[in-house]
Amino acid sequence: MRILKTTLDKIQDMMVKNITENRITVDSFWEDHTMEGNHYSIQDGDSSIGYFIVHGGDTITSFYLEEEYAHYGQELFEQIKKYEKVTNALVPTGDEFFLAHCVDSFQRMEKQAYFSLYKEEEPSDFIRKDITFERVLSREDISIVKLAGDFFREDEGEWILKNRDYYRVYKVLEYGELVGFGVVETGRVQENIASIGMFVMEEKRQLGYAKNILRQLKELVEKEGYEARSGCWYYNHNSLKSMKSAGAYPKSRLLRFYF
Repeated sequence: MRILKTTLDKIQDMMVKNITENRITVDSFWEDHTMEGNHYSIQDGDSSIGYFIVHGGDTITSFYLEEEYAHYGQELFEQIKKYEKVTNALVPTGDEFFLAHCVDSFQRMEKQAYFSLYKEEEPSDFIRKDITFERVLSREDISIVKLAGDFFREDEGEWILKNRDYYRVYKVLEYGELVGFGVVETGRVQENIASIGMFVMEEKRQLGYAKNILRQLKELVEKEGYEARSGCWYYNHNSLKSMKSAGAYPKSRLLRFYF
């Protein structure tokens, strides 16, 4: 067996197979780290029988072998840990194969994030607000995202324009008044998912807007044929509470293992 540097498109079918067959729950945060990393194919002759990805030179974000080669896992993982400047791995708990190899040899572990799915039925205490969504697209309108402080990235305006095919920001209005923002990021690796998120203006918090934005974004993306996902930092208790109130439940976790 040998390891070759490759491109995402060469291993994407195998990645989707791994995610789908093993029912691994991921979101846009995981996808970003997967797409931005260096991609490697594990070869047996001319056949690709697995892959791994290293993000930022030091973080393994994915590791997979076809079932008939899985017994080489420990041996190969030890090799992978010597690639680039690897010191850690970022692992969704649903990825049993990758997770098991990290558990074999880690020095410490940190909880990073929740990945949540949405129940179909509306929460029993849900009170629908009359909010509307207006997509932020024009250069003239983009400066409005600054009202969300550091919720968005520093170069958010350019990011919205550059990535408009899969990344959307909405102004959320109630009778013409801005109450917050909604975010939708459709899947690029797993193309049937859409990660949804929200920001509520400070003076509108604890009034039910967060769960309304999430719930109505869920409905929006489902009408387009996507499955809604939400994620948040593990210790962002308010965000997790908002997701739960919108009918989401934390299906998976993201862990960071240090070697």
